Amino acid sequence: MVLHEQPVLYSVDLKGCTAISALTPEAVTAAFVDALKRAGATVVEAVSHHFPGAGLTCVLILAESHAVLHTWPETGTVNIDIFSCSTRLKSLTAIADLGRSFGAAAVSVQEIPRADGHTPPSD
Repeated sequence: MVLHEQPVLYSVDLKGCTAISALTPEAVTAAFVDALKRAGATVVEAVSHHFPGAGLTCVLILAESHAVLHTWPETGTVNIDIFSCSTRLKSLTAIADLGRSFGAAAVSVQEIPRADGHTPPSD
């Protein structure tokens, strides 16, 4: 019998990110990709869009599922969602890493269990 871990969504708010306004969109994207890779993710594709005069949205397609980052440099806010059905991906490690990289004064994490989409084994 093959057992599957229940998928989990981590919904994260980083507040008071003092370093985010000094980082280029490319540096923010690189920090996001690098943090997920160090946490065990396999990044299949990264797509980013910088809104001139405002923030950045970056989507990572992962072999383990996906991760999304939104920044608001004008308020020092970063929102991150990381969804995975693999315990190999250490999402909390990536979140802590990103909090340090962006100089977050506060980190709020919600762990949301999601439905398992795997086919149940037949008896």
